[in-house]
Amino acid sequence: MPNSKLRAMSNFFNRYTQLPNHFFSKVQPESLANPTLVHRNLSLEESLGLTLSAQTVLEMVSGQNLPAGCDPLAQKYTGHQFGYYNPDLGDGRGLLLGQCEDDQQQIWDLHLKGSGQTPYSRRGDGRAVLRSAIREYLGGEALHALGIPSSRCLAVCHSQETVWREQMEPRASYIRVAKTHVRFGHFEWLAQQQDVAGFKLLADYVIETIYPALKQIDESDRYGELLSVICQKTAELIASWQSVGFCHGVLNTDNMSIAAETFDFGPYAFMDDFKIHHICNHSDTEGRYAYSQQPSIGLWNCQVLAASFGLVLNQEQQEHAVNEYVETYNRSYLEKMRAKIGLQENFEEDRKMVADLLILMDQSDLDFQHFFLRLADFETEQACLDAQWLPDSKYWRIWLERYYIRRTLELNPQQCNELILKNTPKFVLRNYINQEIIEAAEQGDFTLLETCFEAIQNPMSKHPSLPERYYQPPQSASQKGIALSCSS
Repeated sequence: MPNSKLRAMSNFFNRYTQLPNHFFSKVQPESLANPTLVHRNLSLEESLGLTLSAQTVLEMVSGQNLPAGCDPLAQKYTGHQFGYYNPDLGDGRGLLLGQCEDDQQQIWDLHLKGSGQTPYSRRGDGRAVLRSAIREYLGGEALHALGIPSSRCLAVCHSQETVWREQMEPRASYIRVAKTHVRFGHFEWLAQQQDVAGFKLLADYVIETIYPALKQIDESDRYGELLSVICQKTAELIASWQSVGFCHGVLNTDNMSIAAETFDFGPYAFMDDFKIHHICNHSDTEGRYAYSQQPSIGLWNCQVLAASFGLVLNQEQQEHAVNEYVETYNRSYLEKMRAKIGLQENFEEDRKMVADLLILMDQSDLDFQHFFLRLADFETEQACLDAQWLPDSKYWRIWLERYYIRRTLELNPQQCNELILKNTPKFVLRNYINQEIIEAAEQGDFTLLETCFEAIQNPMSKHPSLPERYYQPPQSASQKGIALSCSS
């Protein structure tokens, strides 16, 4: 194994360039002028086996100078946006710099976002702003710390240049790290082109880099297994989102990773008061991507992907993969929600008890995160039935009675509260907290960003430097249920 310093400078490569030339366009980044490093993710850097100087990181993330082995390119793909097929998509404001390999031989993509125009920018400027960079940086870390697969960011920088969005904002760029940047839309594009050879080349690339265990399967079954595993992992991902109250906001097929990682952060949100039909994207006027719709949209997207795989699979293989999504989601979601209320054993009644709980929470405007933390206070039947922080209604009393009886059926009911706390974060990256971090950063103060970044690493415990109010439900109506636009 070469030493870490040599790895840092020589372990970059770009395997995507081995695919046909029409899969991408070579583009050099438009670098930021006089950039300043906002933050670097040292723990991610270490996990990738890289040892980089601050200057090297700044030069990379600003697009000024790329290490040997990087070969930037913009990928071509298509996709369904809000249900409508768009043939003109591709990397419009980001470049795949290349990959590196960690000590476990896992390959990771490095993608520079905010790097300027590409042939797929359409009318966009290809740039990013500090606000959206910070949101993606922190959002990916928050999900990762909760054990939910997500792209993450290696570093963020900004400059005094300004970019027009809904107003003039400071320009920024950042390096996103993910297992792959191949999207559902890549396969849609090749299917639309009826490019069977290209489709198989991309599928083989995905298998080689993400799902190498599938290489041992005969080609007649290999692509069917690939589709199935993508559907299964996508179902598990969305079940995880639902269990922590995470809303993605823009689940277009071009925003869906075939590695089933949370991808393309836009107007995302972690739930405040629980509202089953909460919409975090104020551009989503029809509620297509509301919290309640995420599981069914995940299914719809997998059906679109399966239809694209019809280029190399028969109908039975496509249907099998889609059914895997449904079965996996239902099983995974119930397991996660059962753990959220401190239960491990599998009882048929649990599904209805969870469903009834969500209805009551929605009707009662209860904070999604703090409800479960308070649930962990129940140690006796009397404490459960006398919960003063819940609405005084017969429906809640009926549910609490059912819940307490159900707890007694556990093999070790004393561990119920420990299980709740193990599955419920104390610190949640709410949108109003994100906004306070952004406002401070836009004034040149990154102290709160640094403190929240540290707190995110261990969300189940309290961080001594974080304001206590961040560990409580929002105190004002203006802090709750903030919806953002796609420009986020």
